[in-house]
Amino acid sequence: MGEFVAHHFLRCHSKSDNDSADVSTQVWYAAFEPSNKSHLVATCGGNKVCVIDVETGIVQFRYTYLKGLLYTLSWSTACPRNNILATGGTNNTIVLIDLLSKSAYLHYSLFQGNNKKIFISSILFHPSQNILFCALNNGYLYILQFETDDSRIINLENRYNIDLKCEIFGLAFCEINDYLLIATNVGLKGWDSSQSQDQELLDFELPKNPNEMYKDQNENVIDSIEIVKDSWIATKVALHGVIYIFNLDAVLSKTKDNRCLVKPTYILQWSDTDNYFMSCSVGLDGKLLACGDDRGSVWIYNLKDLAFKSSTSDSKVITVNSVLKWPKLEDKFLKKKKKLEVDVYDIVMAKCAVHYSGKYLVAVTNNNLVCLYKKSTVKKLK
Repeated sequence: MGEFVAHHFLRCHSKSDNDSADVSTQVWYAAFEPSNKSHLVATCGGNKVCVIDVETGIVQFRYTYLKGLLYTLSWSTACPRNNILATGGTNNTIVLIDLLSKSAYLHYSLFQGNNKKIFISSILFHPSQNILFCALNNGYLYILQFETDDSRIINLENRYNIDLKCEIFGLAFCEINDYLLIATNVGLKGWDSSQSQDQELLDFELPKNPNEMYKDQNENVIDSIEIVKDSWIATKVALHGVIYIFNLDAVLSKTKDNRCLVKPTYILQWSDTDNYFMSCSVGLDGKLLACGDDRGSVWIYNLKDLAFKSSTSDSKVITVNSVLKWPKLEDKFLKKKKKLEVDVYDIVMAKCAVHYSGKYLVAVTNNNLVCLYKKSTVKKLK
């Protein structure tokens, strides 16, 4: 597997368009357009969504949200001729973006009163149905339906909502099992999409903290949840210092009283950081997993040789294949404003995204950078 090298580092989420030295805006999320032919990645942070061509490093489209900050986004493939972006954040408004017309054409408000502390924390399109999941940080999960024409999502309507009574940080949908997985501050929860809306949510019991530094803190914050492939799930618990990979099929088969014990098949060794909310990403049909840390590094795991078979034996511990260190940057904009270099402080890689080909990797940071990496030599994994 060829090594990733720094390709382009962009500061494109500044609150003011002419502030090239803004290092305080946080970029929260990145996701590649779900098309093998596309090289577009969407990022959100501050008050902007940027759509970037990773081959050229050129920002193709930028949307400014006038109502506050944006924390999350998701791509839809529901329209035959066009992929639609949904984004959201403060002010509890879902925004739909059409890249063909380069416009934010629909704003859908979720009524939550005037509480400014409530915001959209995660948004996710169902992979094959006309459904949009939208989670708020106060524990409300909205399930919305929509219709489509040739190129746009239309008639977005709230079907119903669920109050989880806890903070929600992320969503992932496992289509094989028809389960929505919900990352919260009190653990991992599951919602069976095939059952009635008034069902009791499933609680997944993950391993106790293996990290000697924080083992007495009993932390249950799930700060990353991803589908690896099929029924295989990757999740990360804050302060555990590892990434767990487990088989959802196997776990669900042992459910008792709406609880199921998760015995990970694989445990990926990761950072011992005490920072939260660094989310991983999977590419190459589950053969590559990447996760950033709080030192500007990206940890890369080659999963192509894993059998992905459930086992009754002990979990297999996987070491990292390579770590992309933060490069030395020549930042003329910071020098002009007489600001300190960004690596003087923690560089939190909030989210990684891996291109479907495995050729490109994107990481977004807490200091207003979108980091584009590409393979120096491309060797297809078998």
